[in-house]
Amino acid sequence: MFPVVRAAPDPEEMQWALAEAGAEALSVAPGWFRAWPTADEKWSAVNVRAATQVIVNHSREDDRHPDSWTVRALFGGHAVELHVGPYETKHHALLVAHAVLSMAYRDQ
Repeated sequence: MFPVVRAAPDPEEMQWALAEAGAEALSVAPGWFRAWPTADEKWSAVNVRAATQVIVNHSREDDRHPDSWTVRALFGGHAVELHVGPYETKHHALLVAHAVLSMAYRDQ
């Protein structure tokens, strides 16, 4: 069985995804994005360039946002949820994950 190949996203979808990612990008240096804080932290940020992977996660797995999709950065075995979303569809979350990576590596 072959994987389903989707058409490239239309320009409007990519503009939306870039705006979503851009709203949480920090201007300190390329690749830094806001992340959801843990425990008693007031805010958190991660450098996506240092991540081993950027993934889209179905939130049903952790009950934070039931039946929605989130974008996470993995640092080895540690996952950090980026401060984008959650999204109702996997497609939207994938677009934003792509936009995050595009913005993080734009300067290279």
